[in-house]
Amino acid sequence: MARLLVTADDFTGALDTGVQFTKLGLPTQVFIYDSMNWDAISAGTRVLVVDTESRHLPAAQAYKRVFQVCTDAQKTGVEYFYKKTDSTLRGNLGPELKALIDACSIQTLPFIPAYIEAGRTTKNGSQYVDGLPLHQTAFARDPLNPITDAYIPSIIGRQIAASVEVIKTDALQHLSKQMQNMKGILVFDALSQDDMTKIAFALAGTEGISAAAGCAGFAPYIPQLFGLHGNEKPAVTQYIEQAKVGLRPPILIVCGSVNEKSMMQIAYAEDGGIQSGLITPSGLFNEFSPGRGKLVKSAATSLANRGSYIIKTAAADQDIISLKDLGGEGAYKQITAGLASLVGSIMEKVNIGTLTVFGGDTAVGIVRYLGCSRILPRRELMPGIPLSYVESELFTGALVTKAGGFGDKSAVIDIIK
Repeated sequence: MARLLVTADDFTGALDTGVQFTKLGLPTQVFIYDSMNWDAISAGTRVLVVDTESRHLPAAQAYKRVFQVCTDAQKTGVEYFYKKTDSTLRGNLGPELKALIDACSIQTLPFIPAYIEAGRTTKNGSQYVDGLPLHQTAFARDPLNPITDAYIPSIIGRQIAASVEVIKTDALQHLSKQMQNMKGILVFDALSQDDMTKIAFALAGTEGISAAAGCAGFAPYIPQLFGLHGNEKPAVTQYIEQAKVGLRPPILIVCGSVNEKSMMQIAYAEDGGIQSGLITPSGLFNEFSPGRGKLVKSAATSLANRGSYIIKTAAADQDIISLKDLGGEGAYKQITAGLASLVGSIMEKVNIGTLTVFGGDTAVGIVRYLGCSRILPRRELMPGIPLSYVESELFTGALVTKAGGFGDKSAVIDIIK
């Protein structure tokens, strides 16, 4: 029976967080909201991760989804809860935190948004990426969720009415006693891994904590906080042998992210000799376009002969078309569906060994298209880049996922090597 529920608002975040528990020997299973089946949870599962797919939903709908999942989980006997949030604070941050608070009748919710390994830190209640205030980074230009502020209490305060207090690192020493009288959302500063350890230690010494929030960076500390103990040898009903989930060629890389870091990683791989093809929105909208057919043929040939191929939706800033120009979020969903269909066409021509996807919306679109019945996070290749095992009629094997802003410039090359 699952003891811990993790709710994430996108697919890459769900896998990135889920793999942190797998690493600790806690059998973990991931579901997407619209295919959630409580009866399909594998025996022995200790951590259940649900991708609510709520980052781009209206606030009220996002609240409803998280509230429902948390309520249903309590009925099955789940004891502990972790609201996985985006490390760059995109999406319905406030409404989803409130949904957890309301569903579980929580008086005090610790919120630790730092992800030290990925360069996300929190100082004086503001979020930083590689030392820059969040609103001065590439995330300010996110096509669906542009960021205009770095101060977390302000971001939450614009979305919901709630008490939000910043806990600075120098206050951790006596926090266990102080928290008995604190109410609302507590935003914790963290500039180093040592700070994260201190936060976990302080929270573990506080009675009555059954829920927390944060990104994948704090997930490894959650078992310690809630007294969850992993097994050295997870049940075979949960996991196949490690060798069967290794990275095998040919490797198809699909980049639906338009984050500048992802585009840099693709360019670096191309410079290293990895072949690629650019597909435009018009090519994705039209299943019978000549460009689409040509790309499928090129991909199949390169995968068969060279062992790898990259599909990209943008190569430079001028390739990025605003959602307004495209026709809104509906057009964006068409692009995602078109990419998924494109991948399916390639898989009909060549037996893919490893599927690698950049961008949460793209990844979930492909997984839905493939009809994956089991999603099991297995191990972390690099910080923020997990490898998972998926099963479907079209594809069974290794799925590597990455949020757009994660990874070094050599990420694609490193995965292939």
